[in-house]
Amino acid sequence: MATAAIKISVTLMPKRPMPPSLIPTLGKAAAGAVAGALCLLGLTAIFALGQPAPAEASLQQAPNSRVVLDLPPGYAPSPLFSGFQDDARGVSFVILEAPASEYDKMAQGFTAEELAKRGITDAKAAKLPRRDEHVFMRARQKSAAGTYQKYFVLFRTKDQTVLVSVNVPASAIADGSVRREEIEKVLATATTVGRPAMRDLFTLSYLGPFKEAGTLVGTSKVYTLDGRLEPERAGVTRSAFMVAPSLDKRAVVEPKKESVALLATLSGYRNIKTEEPRDIAIGGMPAVETWASAIDEDDNTPVRLYQAMVLGKDGGYFRLIGIATPSDAERLNAEFPRIAGSFALVP
Repeated sequence: MATAAIKISVTLMPKRPMPPSLIPTLGKAAAGAVAGALCLLGLTAIFALGQPAPAEASLQQAPNSRVVLDLPPGYAPSPLFSGFQDDARGVSFVILEAPASEYDKMAQGFTAEELAKRGITDAKAAKLPRRDEHVFMRARQKSAAGTYQKYFVLFRTKDQTVLVSVNVPASAIADGSVRREEIEKVLATATTVGRPAMRDLFTLSYLGPFKEAGTLVGTSKVYTLDGRLEPERAGVTRSAFMVAPSLDKRAVVEPKKESVALLATLSGYRNIKTEEPRDIAIGGMPAVETWASAIDEDDNTPVRLYQAMVLGKDGGYFRLIGIATPSDAERLNAEFPRIAGSFALVP
């Protein structure tokens, strides 16, 4: 890949099993730029299927986002990610916003071949009744939770690139409880407003050498040493820290096992060797701390990985993830746990 990236894998704990991991990827060129976003937007909570929503729609602004969608009744803003969900039918609209300059790079990743590398098949390009330049695709994805119909629209405004992904259980399409026309009608209305409605879920009272660099999917935050999301030079792997909530609140039954599994499957890295996890407490909540070593897939740089999985008081979890390059590893080995230890929920 031409550009380095910050790669974080964030997996939900849903009410029921759900599709594959959520993987934000920033500053990645061409296919790589969109690959992480596609996986990130590939998650949705699974709920019992109900009856079709009424045809009437209403404009709603996504939480922690500038994106507005004209949604039918039945959709509510997600409390944990930037987007909306229809609990009864198991449908989710998940939103990713990036700089306008990322549009061309991300658009190159929307091909059947590139999507297939992420387990997304039967991808077909189409057009929506939009007046702007956009990419629209329909696809499918199989997972342990079942098969999902997926819809993607990527468009650019004067200062943003916006990717909206819709995840629909294939069974809901088959039985008519969700119609393709309904989903595509909503995507055709996607637009942006001037200011987001911000809502923080957590705070970090200590950042050490890091600076806040931006948000992902509304509630996840990325921190870098220079406060920038993108690297200064192509081909450079950088140290980073990220906090991301699960998108649902099911209890974690085996925290140590789950923590190791999540870290071992961190996207964008190979030869991940996890160490023995240990129980700790963060912000008055139980947590599991795990370290690992790995190789960055893009430039073969060895990295040191840190993860603290903090269990929520009423279910779900937050993942606090640190990535240290060889030149930063020695000093960040002590900083990552200290930063994680300053984590606290917003009352």
